[in-house]
Amino acid sequence: MDDAFAKFDLTGRAAVVTGGATGLGYYMTRGLARSGARVLIAARRADVLAKAADELNCGLGAERVFCHPVDLAERASVQDLAEYATGPFGGVDIFVGNAAQDFLEPLDDIRDESIDQILQVNVTANVQLFRAFLPGMRARRWGRVLFSSSAAAVCAPANDNMAMYTATKGALNAFTRAAANEAGPDGITVNTLILGLFLTDMVAEAIEGYTQTYGAEAGAAFNRSFTNMTSLARLGDCEDVEGLVQLLASDAGGYITGANVAIDGGLSVMLRPRI
Repeated sequence: MDDAFAKFDLTGRAAVVTGGATGLGYYMTRGLARSGARVLIAARRADVLAKAADELNCGLGAERVFCHPVDLAERASVQDLAEYATGPFGGVDIFVGNAAQDFLEPLDDIRDESIDQILQVNVTANVQLFRAFLPGMRARRWGRVLFSSSAAAVCAPANDNMAMYTATKGALNAFTRAAANEAGPDGITVNTLILGLFLTDMVAEAIEGYTQTYGAEAGAAFNRSFTNMTSLARLGDCEDVEGLVQLLASDAGGYITGANVAIDGGLSVMLRPRI
């Protein structure tokens, strides 16, 4: 590898990415694997996991992506993933807590079970896995931890009914700062990605659905309602996350810790949407 890129080399490192088979998680996984890491992707649907692993390995021309099912809403399932990753998989150097859930329920009607589940999936499961992977990272005196957060946690959410989702992402932002202090002396960095609006399949389907229902002009206006909230006046391409993940997961980003790093096209610094 060229000296200019040597610090980005993750050969010999092992990673776990929750929600790593779809959306932005897919590209986070691809970035880590492209840099040489072995990556274990974890999510609920075994068929989706297997398809993503096959696609990624085919594109890489090497078997670097593996999969293990997990239901982050169930503590026992999270523990099973932790035991597999630290046992048969061989240990974890890089943990990307990317998976999340939102029920989009208004505050007046949010159910107790919704509160419990979103806290478990978005916060508690991340802490469980961090706790499980931390001893191995301490022993090796090297580790990288990344959590997917949201611009909604640092500025007013773009949509209503996001109070609990926003609260859980704010909790991850705060946990990151505290955990970075505790883990730092052992060479472990902890950071969050403040994610903005990306053209994921889900967003593309929403725009297409709006266009089909209300017409092309309305669909274009719906799309502009997103892009006008960013400084760059565009939605993020999913590939945009790869470089930042490669940086923060490698030696190249070894002096960055406790940071909530925005990758949102400027959404979190916009004072008001463009008219």
